[in-house]
Amino acid sequence: MLHTREFSSFAVIFENRKMVKSRETLNQVLSLMTVAFNELSMGLAVGWLAPTYIILRDPKGEFKATLDETSWLACLEFVGEIPGAIFTAFVLDIFGRKILIGSAAFAFFLMWVINGLTNSMLVLCVTRFLFGLFAGLNDGSNSTYLAENSSPKIRGAFGTVCIICYYVGLLTEYAIAAYCSYTVTAIVNAVMTFIFFLSVIWIKEPAQYLLMKGKHEQAKKNFIWLRGGNVNNDEIEYEFERIKENVQSENLKKSSFKKTITSPANYRSLFIVTILYALSGSTGYFPVMSYASMAFSASDILTSNQFTILFGVTQFIVVVSSLFYVERFSRRKIILFSYSLIALCHAITAVLYYVNSSVSEIPYFPWLIFSSISLYSGVYAALYPILFVIRGELFPLSVKASGGCISMVTWAATTTVTTKIFPYISESFGIEGNFLLFLISSVITMVFVYFFLPETKNKTLIEIQEMLEKTK
Repeated sequence: MLHTREFSSFAVIFENRKMVKSRETLNQVLSLMTVAFNELSMGLAVGWLAPTYIILRDPKGEFKATLDETSWLACLEFVGEIPGAIFTAFVLDIFGRKILIGSAAFAFFLMWVINGLTNSMLVLCVTRFLFGLFAGLNDGSNSTYLAENSSPKIRGAFGTVCIICYYVGLLTEYAIAAYCSYTVTAIVNAVMTFIFFLSVIWIKEPAQYLLMKGKHEQAKKNFIWLRGGNVNNDEIEYEFERIKENVQSENLKKSSFKKTITSPANYRSLFIVTILYALSGSTGYFPVMSYASMAFSASDILTSNQFTILFGVTQFIVVVSSLFYVERFSRRKIILFSYSLIALCHAITAVLYYVNSSVSEIPYFPWLIFSSISLYSGVYAALYPILFVIRGELFPLSVKASGGCISMVTWAATTTVTTKIFPYISESFGIEGNFLLFLISSVITMVFVYFFLPETKNKTLIEIQEMLEKTK
């Protein structure tokens, strides 16, 4: 039997470990909240177009936008993400993660101020392009910051929390823009995004970036705070030393172009993430989001805008539910299962549209289409946090900025093309033509993931790099 003193010592150690773990989680959450707020800001901006589309196309309204103008407005966000991602590659390791995240937050606020003061389609197109530019900046810095400032056990879960915030913004915007005037919507969005910008004050730079800049004392201080504030913890000390060694190794790679391009971990991560993001951008999610009010037909009960709000609600519910399984199952299995469901949804949607328009009217057609598209969007919404986290996990430090740039450029390019051609394919071949293309892309994505994507769940960033180095 244990003596009372020995039992008391064990109890104290156990309680101390619980307190450290609790502080570790709390500190990491505080450090990552601005990432979540910026995702919410992006959700507001992306969600704005679908309910506003009807206002813009109203021939009696102040905008009187043509089909070509609205199609450009929808895709300019993704066009802007291309130079945004390229710019991020050059400045991420120069200015650090905190400055870039704060810059994006302030730019989102300015966009709504400008939108509220104009009724010009040209100005709206310019602000949409600039939103895309800073969204690319935000996306590259956010995924890097999340990967570097969170422990393996909460990385996936907090990635999901960030994407939940994105869908909170999306749903909020659907409701605001559907029931408020154009100007009131811009004012409400400006107030919210300014408050989110203020949250930049409390975030901390990751240890990896500070070590790259030779700021060893500040790096250790930030890392200890992030891991619960226990200076004498041997486990934290060991992990920090491993990060130092990894940063030194990655700095040597960056100093040699030959080492950068010949490192197995570098070119494998570039190949996997770039192709995965290119395929993901072609499966139709953002075109459907942009033209939701066009895709949904009004029923006897709901208008197309009300369908759009309900559409946002279903996505939000599915993303919240993903918190309960994102860290229970392997990343590969979740992605494979998700894309098999997405392919099935696209097949059903294409058949429903074709039969209803070319064969005979289907009873309850608006509700069937809504269910099919909402199921697809919900599955993709639950999948999105994993795609977001994987990019930060797979790229080694020496190619994290350039790799993030390349993957985002390919994603933005395929998303731009599918968004731009969506209304034209709908007019020429029927809306089912779009979903047939999305179906093909989904099947190709599923095959690629099966053969090439490694498992990263519960692995540290260093362990993932070592796995990529050894993988044949």
